[in-house]
Amino acid sequence: MEDETPVLEPGQLQRMLASLPTESGVYIMRDRSGAVLYVGKARNLRARVRSYFRRSGDNRPFVRRLGRLLHDIEVVLTPTEKDALVLERRLVQQLHPRFNVDLTDDKNFLSLLIGAGEFPRLVLARRRPRATGEHPAGRWYGPYTSSRQARQLLRLVQQAYGLRTCSDRRLAGRSRPCLLYQMGRCSAPCTGLIDQQEYAERVRQAQRFLRGRRREVLQALEQRMQQAAARLDFEVAARLRDRWQAARKALAQQAIVESNRGDVDVVALASQQEQALALIMQVRDGCLLGVTQLPFNLLQAPATDSLRQLLVQHYSSGADVPGRLLVDRLALVGGEGRHDLEALGLWLEQLRGRRVKVHSSTRGTAGRLLEMARRNAGQALQQRLEVQERGRERLLRLQQRLGLGRLPERIECVDLSTTGGRESVGAVSVLLRGQPRPQLYRHYRIRRSPLDDDLQMMREVVQRRLQRLQAEQKPLPDLLLLDGGRGHLRVVADLLAELGVEVELAAIAKGRARRRRGQQIHDEVYRPGRKNPWLVKAGHEELYLLAQARDEAHRFAIGHHRRLRGRGQLNTTLEQVAGVGPVLRRRLLDHFGSLERMSRATPAELLQVRGISARLAGRLQEFLAQQLVCPPGTGESVDRA
Repeated sequence: MEDETPVLEPGQLQRMLASLPTESGVYIMRDRSGAVLYVGKARNLRARVRSYFRRSGDNRPFVRRLGRLLHDIEVVLTPTEKDALVLERRLVQQLHPRFNVDLTDDKNFLSLLIGAGEFPRLVLARRRPRATGEHPAGRWYGPYTSSRQARQLLRLVQQAYGLRTCSDRRLAGRSRPCLLYQMGRCSAPCTGLIDQQEYAERVRQAQRFLRGRRREVLQALEQRMQQAAARLDFEVAARLRDRWQAARKALAQQAIVESNRGDVDVVALASQQEQALALIMQVRDGCLLGVTQLPFNLLQAPATDSLRQLLVQHYSSGADVPGRLLVDRLALVGGEGRHDLEALGLWLEQLRGRRVKVHSSTRGTAGRLLEMARRNAGQALQQRLEVQERGRERLLRLQQRLGLGRLPERIECVDLSTTGGRESVGAVSVLLRGQPRPQLYRHYRIRRSPLDDDLQMMREVVQRRLQRLQAEQKPLPDLLLLDGGRGHLRVVADLLAELGVEVELAAIAKGRARRRRGQQIHDEVYRPGRKNPWLVKAGHEELYLLAQARDEAHRFAIGHHRRLRGRGQLNTTLEQVAGVGPVLRRRLLDHFGSLERMSRATPAELLQVRGISARLAGRLQEFLAQQLVCPPGTGESVDRA
């Protein structure tokens, strides 16, 4: 529990505030240890920071906590407020302040990418790819908070425009059309069934479609369909008709919310208790294209600052910037309100390369759009709070069933993966308040334990995990779950006693697939000091939470294990190639990750590895062509997210 006594005396705080400059810039608040508490920007630094400590008293939870922890304030002056906004974003990314909001889960959102080249590729991706390899620089659309929406959009674009989804290697190596062509979802550029000019036109139409210009696309398709019919080219007219119908279907599913068919993002804010949610309605060509939800905690920072920072992170992550941004006036009460809007507009103009109007309104179409966004934000926040409450109830039931001393808000599960003692690894999955947090997952290569001793390997992974958490002063899990049985539980319990660490323990093991009283038994849960395990059956939601944690750890462990096996296979194979030494082997491993990927690489892709000459690339291709098919299980790298 934090000390309630303020670090600074009132006189010290007032002298510090009085010494702040009145120019625009960024302020960095630190605690006694030098750790960064909060980073913010201001048009007038002294006035902005003083607003946190007015004598009238600010009852916001963030301000009360800040007053107890603040020890020092650093400032960085900037020429303009827009420069302060850019610097604020950069410092938040670099310093990870305790109270700043952060879109830490943005990397989990899917986006659509249309690549570059003669026949650009359409793919789903969770991160903006580098402009090399299979993903050259291209157009980025998203992110979409609903993966279902992103996948549906991918299928619609495939049906309407027939853009390929295969890799460049597969494109160059096919001799006949794939199944997607037979299904009407690819135009088969791999076999020359469409020329580059026609494909480029389809790409341009798909890009307009994804930007929301769907009525324009419909009109262009209808005109070309009529022209083809007039030429009596009925086969082309039929294909254009199918694409027109697919595009029309997508348009019919969208609500028309603005009669003047403009492009605008509508931003509203809802708050309840200590939770808040910013909602962005994307309106393109007058139609509601999508909705993005950005939740945050009011304990972290003032709502106005949090909203500004969330918007900057949202648009800098690749989201489409429209010509207008309509912001709920209620979301800008306090802080620097109007000045925040001006700085945000200037920054968005620089990002977009054209003028962006940022404003607020309560009348006409704009007022109706804002009211619609407010209602949706309130509904989304209410649903989120209800989900959180159900999750808390499930955690309470789990605490009661297992007899835990505290609510298991942080559950960590440890699993092992090995094949005959080769490339043995351990993995840790993390569930926070019942939800998986992949960015916190970690994997470990077994170093010290006998590779045929499952219990000692488990002991090693747990020991390294706990020691790392302690060294980094990070919270220990409320419940440490082991993928194993009584033996694993006993070994780790002894380890905790040796380390003097108090952590609740449990183990989960696969049941023997028998039936008892007509119900299938899937898993058994063990606890220290309890003779009989709990049986995970239908209706035991709290115990299924443990199975979820185990499955996540298992998936993550197997993915890392397969990567290592693939790299090991590649390393052994490359030792046989003259001219490829340890340094080049390491570069090839880092670039391709597996023998299968490398065997599919083109000469141009091989030349992207530093130190590979054209002659050596040819030698590598010739050698790999003589190898047998990659052994089962090497596979491609599995993304850890």
